[in-house]
Amino acid sequence: MNRRETMEKCFDSIMELKGADEFKAMVKRLDIFLKNKEAYSLTDVSLPNYLWVARRGGGISTLVKTFAEYLYAARAIEFCGTVKSFEFKLDYIAPETFFSELTRLDNTISGFAGHNRFYKGVSCINIDEWLEHTNEDHFTKLLNYISSNSEKLLVIFCILNDDKNVIGAVESALSSHIRFESLSLRFPDSNELVELVESRHIQDKGFTLTRSAKTLLRETIEEIAAGKNFNGFKSISQLANDILYNILTTDFGDSKHISADMLSCCGKDSNYVKRARSQIGVKKVIGFLERSM
Repeated sequence: MNRRETMEKCFDSIMELKGADEFKAMVKRLDIFLKNKEAYSLTDVSLPNYLWVARRGGGISTLVKTFAEYLYAARAIEFCGTVKSFEFKLDYIAPETFFSELTRLDNTISGFAGHNRFYKGVSCINIDEWLEHTNEDHFTKLLNYISSNSEKLLVIFCILNDDKNVIGAVESALSSHIRFESLSLRFPDSNELVELVESRHIQDKGFTLTRSAKTLLRETIEEIAAGKNFNGFKSISQLANDILYNILTTDFGDSKHISADMLSCCGKDSNYVKRARSQIGVKKVIGFLERSM
């Protein structure tokens, strides 16, 4: 398989992702950019960094990995080290305290270099704890560090917040120091999530959802998603698994059609949904490197 075929395969795998329409549109534009850059030999035009605005559990890890694989296949940036991409959660450090998180980030990057002199690749940095501190010196030091390593790192800043004022403040801080492109990642609505549950978790087990079951499931998802501890695709995957568990603990006979009655244990007024909404959330962001405890 030649480079172009590999690149197209990576591109197709991105287009086949469920949802992530904004991400797909960005990759389509980037695909055109790379073709034009090669056709006109414009080697000095580089990619921007990124600001991704998402929600917790929104599949960021999958997008980072598939994006890095595409960039690698397209030779869009240089890669060097033990991994093509990594994720890092930057803890907040007060202004009067040594900025140890920048040292930790630098050590992490150096570690991924392996036997190479430098690491080159994609770094996704979660800056949620800095959203109210983007005007502080430590944050400026971070951006200067990113800017000085622009030939080695393509950085995706990730925030799990949809407040327009917060996003505006972050964009203003970034624009003073680095080139970047903003991308808001819309989480699938309840109808799309029902389709996802059926296609990814139900149908491959030989089951189908009746119309009434889909209605009940949509109401259940809306109820769970309204809770402050909803954890995106992880919560949806857990729900699908619990549905299958409950189905398999009953004598469903020869029918592989899942009805609303068979899902009553997971209805919007069920104890299952009440527990899901009252679960204690965790501070840790799944998929990001955390400070060692």
